[in-house]
Amino acid sequence: MNATKSVRLAAVALSPLLFLATGCVATRRFVRNTQAPLDARINSVDQKTSQNASDIRDLDRKTEAGISRAQNSADQASQTASQADQHAQAANQTAEQGLSAANQAQNMVNNIDNYQPTQHAVVLFGLNKSQLTAADKEHLDEVAQTVGSLKHYVIEIQGYTDRTGPKQYNLALSQQRANAVIRYLTLNHNIPLVRIYSLGYGEAAPIASNSSRAGREKNRRVEITVMVPQMTAEAQSAER
Repeated sequence: MNATKSVRLAAVALSPLLFLATGCVATRRFVRNTQAPLDARINSVDQKTSQNASDIRDLDRKTEAGISRAQNSADQASQTASQADQHAQAANQTAEQGLSAANQAQNMVNNIDNYQPTQHAVVLFGLNKSQLTAADKEHLDEVAQTVGSLKHYVIEIQGYTDRTGPKQYNLALSQQRANAVIRYLTLNHNIPLVRIYSLGYGEAAPIASNSSRAGREKNRRVEITVMVPQMTAEAQSAER
């Protein structure tokens, strides 16, 4: 009886220990089963955090590069706009100069009826020629000297040919002769082109017969006429 009780007492005493041992094993299993997924999730979060940080750094680099490109584009656009503004100002100045010259020419045209011839000169050309001779240039030098003392004047230049050759060819040749005179006056004596009116008439309006050599020589000509307003020389001098 005592032995039975002793066994029972020992069993009762060992029961808590067995229970405790069983509980510890279960607890370790629970912790292991719980900890492993938790560690996996933590590792996953760490990886995502690291990836996000890398993405943020990449985004920062791309953003800075984009800002730099945008700034460069803005600087180039500003330079282009500045150049365009300079060109516009230059074009405006040129337009103003052209408008001034046009107004001056228009005033001359409007008052052309009030002008009268004050000097007349003639230069002659060889057959099929449009080049000025030394004698021709001397005549033009005299014309330029006269207009140099005038404030208001225009120069009328008319080119002619003889009747040799086709009419269309003669028209072109007469204008070439007139252009030779204009070129000399404007380049050598700085006479403003706006003060010159010219036209080639070809074989029209001959001043001598084309049936003779001497007559044809006279018809191969350019006539230069200086026109001034109808006012006295004293009045022009007072205006200067």
